[in-house]
Amino acid sequence: MTRWLTELDRGFFDLAFPRDCAVTQEPMDDGARLHLSAAGADQLTRIHDPRCLTCGHPFEGILEGDRACPHCLDLQPAFARAVCAFRARGPARRIIHRIKYERCPFLADDLAHAALSDDVFRRHLAGSVLVPVPLHAARKFDRGYNQAERIAKVLAEHVAGCRAEFLLRKQHETISQTRLGRQERRKNVAGAFVVADGKSVDPSVRYVVIDDVLTTGATLHACAMTLRKAGATLVDAAALAHG
Repeated sequence: MTRWLTELDRGFFDLAFPRDCAVTQEPMDDGARLHLSAAGADQLTRIHDPRCLTCGHPFEGILEGDRACPHCLDLQPAFARAVCAFRARGPARRIIHRIKYERCPFLADDLAHAALSDDVFRRHLAGSVLVPVPLHAARKFDRGYNQAERIAKVLAEHVAGCRAEFLLRKQHETISQTRLGRQERRKNVAGAFVVADGKSVDPSVRYVVIDDVLTTGATLHACAMTLRKAGATLVDAAALAHG
């Protein structure tokens, strides 16, 4: 009954305020996503195999012999493998920017839903506990939401055997990673995350740390390290985009 009323309200709202796709700017179709049409999703740059088995970055061009990923040469992450669905370029980059800086959390829902059409991404998540990267309380209050939490919730709702748990807390604020180099990023987030009060880690469970973007992997590494120190033995990572 509640779902029926929700759909009815959505229909009335759409009549009064028609929605346009965040990518194509054309009127939305009747698909599952509210702000990202099928045509818009097709314009997102997807990551296809072969991709790095550590950080998920695509191997582009013709490679011979051993595939050495430049993004992983000095990473040595605490997570075993990360998988990303999109490249953080073009429309995907603009959507992520709107999510982070223009108070458009609803776009995180649609981008997460679109990512699930990547079979490798979906299989990577299956049967795991999804742990979103936390924001510091002050940053979350200022923004009004944590996009990683929304992403984890959407993914958990649509992938078999998944559930989202907010296991981590960011105990001190860090400066923006945007203009920092690779090593500076790792130093910036080192020790920033702890297991949240009242939460615990199950060594028999596979955890996947969730974020919107993987750039150098520093944040996902720091979160994975916290889980491992708390007793986790199976830790992977995933992000919607690799940038």
